Amino acid sequence: MEYMTKMYTEEEYLAMEEKSVVKHHFINGQIIEMPGATYRHNLISTNIVTALNIALEAKNLDYAVLNSDLKVFIPRTVSFVYPDAVVICEAPLYYKNREDILLNPLLIVEVLSPSTEEHDRTGKFFEYKQISSFKEYVLIEQNNPFITASFKIGDGLWQDIEAAGIDATIYSKSIDCTLDLKKIYRGVKF
Repeated sequence: MEYMTKMYTEEEYLAMEEKSVVKHHFINGQIIEMPGATYRHNLISTNIVTALNIALEAKNLDYAVLNSDLKVFIPRTVSFVYPDAVVICEAPLYYKNREDILLNPLLIVEVLSPSTEEHDRTGKFFEYKQISSFKEYVLIEQNNPFITASFKIGDGLWQDIEAAGIDATIYSKSIDCTLDLKKIYRGVKF
């Protein structure tokens, strides 16, 4: 990730991002260029959005599954980030009525990349925890079939479950769905 050293306001970032051909995170005044995603990363991201949509449609629940083109605002750290997938369970709430910035994610998915894995597991998870609607964080590894789901069980308490192997399943507590790793990793060669 490339950091720009100048400090920016939220308004400057949003104006720049509207015109940019690449995506940037905004973390408390710093603009961070997002690296381009690989074929494998994009395939897994698309598969998880599809799997979540199918699972929720089968349950006939009023949830929305969104891809990585929508920013999420984190008020405590004054940050705008692009998760790989987001699930909301109610009407979307927007930052200053901007329909490109979501305030109320329930479940957030990140597909781990070598350049972002450490931050996704630690710093970004800490930032997401500051969002009151956020209840579950799903981390998907790219290079082997392994997923970790962390869900909120109480004030400041989170429980992890893991699924390993292409024939495994993982339960998403926040949306009460079981997902097959085979579907999430469909088309991925290990």
